[in-house]
Amino acid sequence: MKASVINKISSYVFIALMIASAAILGMFFFVGYDNYTTLNNSSVSDPQFTDLLMYWMYALVVFGVAIVVLFVIIRFLASLKTNPRRAMNGVIGIALIAALFGAAYSLASDEPIRTAGGGVFDVKSDLILSDIVIYVQYVLIAVSVIFTVIGGSFKFFNKVKA
Repeated sequence: MKASVINKISSYVFIALMIASAAILGMFFFVGYDNYTTLNNSSVSDPQFTDLLMYWMYALVVFGVAIVVLFVIIRFLASLKTNPRRAMNGVIGIALIAALFGAAYSLASDEPIRTAGGGVFDVKSDLILSDIVIYVQYVLIAVSVIFTVIGGSFKFFNKVKA
């Protein structure tokens, strides 16, 4: 496939996803609050399309992860034929990400927490998952800041030399 065809297809998919997202967000914010739920013995009004918005977000995350995994596998197989050393660098990157998630899992706590309403939240899987996500975000933000500073300092010193 030519690059221009791939660019056209990806731009059409992007536009379609953005239009669908805008429509679902519009339905969520502007249609109404007729969905009543019971929370701590009181009736709470939720937007009508909360479920649709959450399922759409789940679908986008699954779609994004599936596309990334698919392209990583395709690139790995293509570079395995032409440059095996480069292919192994990709495997090392995936192993580092897996190690990061493994370390975050080992640090995660399942200790119940108190909620604002005076209750206790004690769903162990949700507590562990939230800890994992928080720890991974901390590490990724720190790595981003470090590499941004390093990259900026290289630019600065290259300008000073010239």
